[in-house]
Amino acid sequence: MKIITIAHQKGGVGKTSLALNIAYCLKHSLRVAVLDSDPQGSISGLGEYVGLKGLDLVPIENLGKVQNQYDVAIIDTPPYLSTLLPDFFELSDYVLIPTKAGVLDVMAIKATIQLLIEAQKKHPNLKAGIVLNMIQKSTSLTDDIKELLLQYKMPIHQTMIHQRVSYARSPLTGGVFDTDDDKAKEEILSLCKEILANF
Repeated sequence: MKIITIAHQKGGVGKTSLALNIAYCLKHSLRVAVLDSDPQGSISGLGEYVGLKGLDLVPIENLGKVQNQYDVAIIDTPPYLSTLLPDFFELSDYVLIPTKAGVLDVMAIKATIQLLIEAQKKHPNLKAGIVLNMIQKSTSLTDDIKELLLQYKMPIHQTMIHQRVSYARSPLTGGVFDTDDDKAKEEILSLCKEILANF
């Protein structure tokens, strides 16, 4: 089983929405588990509220027990620098770090990346990448932010996820794949292909 962890210690960067949409994308061809490590229980609460439309929600403490039942597990992490992040990183095959195209968001990544680098020293096969998320219409700011991100010497995904109503609604609709937003579908599919290329 491959483990994808989605992490950024800053809230409001779209981790949960990405976790769900990546899971909905991959479930068409793989057995996917979603693990909610956020004490706020966003995904867990969603499952109780509207259902997860075919996704399996696995308690984080049961991760070791389901290794043979799934092809991919996706871990959604808390919106702060949790002491559990190093453990999740060491378990993971890939860490996805979403950020908005804002200077403060880029600055906030630093602590997460430091933890990630420490995990990679112990687990050299651990791959990672930054994805620009919730991007507004193309502006020079996005290019400026990409330049700032280069300082971290961390791969930056070519795919960018734009600000779309379908992403905001996706927890209710079972992801963007149950909508008619073809651009959103293309973005998530493209991001998933980039992530899976690392396995």
